[in-house]
Amino acid sequence: MTVHVLSAILLACLGVLLGATWTIQASQPKLRRQAEERRRLNEQWSAVRTARRQRRQCPRCGNPLTDHDWYRAPAIVDDPLDDD
Repeated sequence: MTVHVLSAILLACLGVLLGATWTIQASQPKLRRQAEERRRLNEQWSAVRTARRQRRQCPRCGNPLTDHDWYRAPAIVDDPLDDD
């Protein structure tokens, strides 16, 4: 009887180990994609933070930018032609 109980426990542990291994292998491509996306987003945010630190004035008019205006792209305004 003891041998049967130990065998059942051993088989259950082996099943759990195999199940965990297969689950990890099945989810690895998804985890790799998520890690790559996380790296890409970190690089983009780093570029945004760098641009914010470097850009304290509007490149078009030279006015200082507030904390809320640092991410806005300068507007391109066509000057009306003089009819003189």
